Amino acid sequence: MMEHVLDNLLWIEELLPPGYDCVPKHGGMAYYFDMKLVLILVERRGLYEHKGVSYPFELWNGAIFPIEKKAQNAFFLKYLFLENHPANKDWLYIPAESEDFEDQVKQLIREIVKGNPLLGLPVKFDVPAEDKPASVKKKKASKPKPRATKKSENAYFLSIAKKK
Repeated sequence: MMEHVLDNLLWIEELLPPGYDCVPKHGGMAYYFDMKLVLILVERRGLYEHKGVSYPFELWNGAIFPIEKKAQNAFFLKYLFLENHPANKDWLYIPAESEDFEDQVKQLIREIVKGNPLLGLPVKFDVPAEDKPASVKKKKASKPKPRATKKSENAYFLSIAKKK
C-alpha cells in the first residue's frame, strides 16, 4: 500500500481557497476546485527517471499544476520557472528542490485563487455506453479543422507579451 502523506508540502494546502476537495493520487494528494483538478502535491524523493529518460530534477517531489497542453504557452511566458512533467503532457511542474520553490508555488496558487480559467483540468465522469445519448455514441465523420502552426501560435503569444 502506498502512503499518501504530505510532510514538507502540507503548508501549500493552507493557501488554497475554501471549498476544495482532495483525494490521494500519484502517491500524493490531488486538489479539486470547481469541478477541476488544479493541483497535485507529491513527496517521493530520489526519482529522476521516467520511461528510460533521466531528468535534472526529482519527478515526484513538488507541485504539479494541471493545465491543458494548448493553454500552457500563456503560463510559460508568465512563469519561466515551470517545467513540463514527463509523466503527463497536461502537467506543469515545480520541483521542490527549486531555489525559489515557496515563492513560485505561491504565484501559481494565486492563479487558482483568482479562478484563472486556463488552470486545471475538468473532472471526467465515466458514463456507461448504454447511458450515453445516441448523439454521443456514434460520431459522424467531420472535416479536419485547420490548425495553427507552432510558429504562428508563438508569434501570437509574443505579440500579447509585447503589449504588456
